[in-house]
Amino acid sequence: MKKGLFLFPLMLIGLVGCNNNEDRVIKFDYIFTAQPVVFATSSKGYQVSNNVQTDFSTKTSGKRIIQASVFINKNTSVNKASLFLEKLQSDITNGVADPNLIKIGIAKAGSTEEQQSIFGVPAGAAYNVTLNGNGFSLGFEYSKNIKSEVSDFVSLMNPTITTISDEYYFTPNITDREESFDDLKIVCPSGAPAVAFYNHAQDSNFETAAPIPALLGNNYQVVVAPTHGGMDKLINANAYFQLAATITFGNMYILSTGRDKDEVMNRGDNVLFFQENDLPGKVFKYLYGDLGLKTVAVGDAQSTKNIIENDGIMKQ
Repeated sequence: MKKGLFLFPLMLIGLVGCNNNEDRVIKFDYIFTAQPVVFATSSKGYQVSNNVQTDFSTKTSGKRIIQASVFINKNTSVNKASLFLEKLQSDITNGVADPNLIKIGIAKAGSTEEQQSIFGVPAGAAYNVTLNGNGFSLGFEYSKNIKSEVSDFVSLMNPTITTISDEYYFTPNITDREESFDDLKIVCPSGAPAVAFYNHAQDSNFETAAPIPALLGNNYQVVVAPTHGGMDKLINANAYFQLAATITFGNMYILSTGRDKDEVMNRGDNVLFFQENDLPGKVFKYLYGDLGLKTVAVGDAQSTKNIIENDGIMKQ
């Protein structure tokens, strides 16, 4: 791949911030959001106009969105961590092949509210989203095997990181298959990455919380975090972890509200997106920043859900 493939367009034509006119009403033509918002708002009848993962692959000649990854504390036994990763890989592979396993696993968390609290999505929704073309983009790739993809994606998200040396990658090595890894303390953000841990619903050592602060401490042996954010902490804040494996590869989609007459997202269309300065917003700008869109950014995917439920209308 040519160096510079992931450089942003020099001018993001038409990307605008929120207008301060409180009386302004925006009727969006398209809404950039994430699963499971797409599933949760399916009753609105909006259609997916763009699979962001597909668009990214097309623009980057087959590269993937290296979204959430597993980081291993350097103080952790390599054998124990390797056994854990092998089991996680098996769980993900089996869950994608048979989403009923995900449903059964998450349901063990208790009530629908408890499932939602831990995983960010209840068992039924997780089942349906996975069944529908692996909508969470779950997968498993050892980071050491996809160094080029990792490096390119991290550089896209954070251009100040141009190279990632081998010291930042975890190398699995199983020497004793009888060793237990049940005592490993794991923290993971809720949502798509947490679904990968469907077999940990009753595991007292598994919790869902903001992962980046955990990388700066020594309370967890396993931290699941956004790949680019985690690598930033390893390189620039001396976090005592190594990158081990990627488990989600993007779960973002663009919904059409049906208002756009030519049914093609292009110049002048009103588009809502989220997390402007984090992974979703950066991916959005990279892929669609040169289309001359009229855009508004909100803070999170939940905010896009609220606007979808309001018929794709925002008052400013």
